[in-house]
Amino acid sequence: MKSYSKIIAIDDERPCLFADILCRTASAGLKALQTMGPFDSLFLDHDLGAYRPETDDRGNELSGYSILCFLEEHPEFMPTEIHLLTSNGGGRTNMVLALDKMMDRKLGHWERRK
Repeated sequence: MKSYSKIIAIDDERPCLFADILCRTASAGLKALQTMGPFDSLFLDHDLGAYRPETDDRGNELSGYSILCFLEEHPEFMPTEIHLLTSNGGGRTNMVLALDKMMDRKLGHWERRK
């Protein structure tokens, strides 16, 4: 029986000392999800640009929401649980909607946290 949970946090500012892997940017988080998983838990912030804002090839800022969009398209990298860390109200709303949509498609489990 498994007794150890593998945890990834994608957050540009919080220390997240509980995480096995801590990524400060969206691109580092995406790479870790693809190469270091599977993960049992993902702790995810929305705003990931405090140190170095990143954009995709269309010029859109990469955020925690971008991570969720990636996971929706690639459910094979979906952690068992997803916990939102963001204090960005609008970003949180979009992330909750994305997670609810994924749950409707039965792609994974997530837990609401304030």
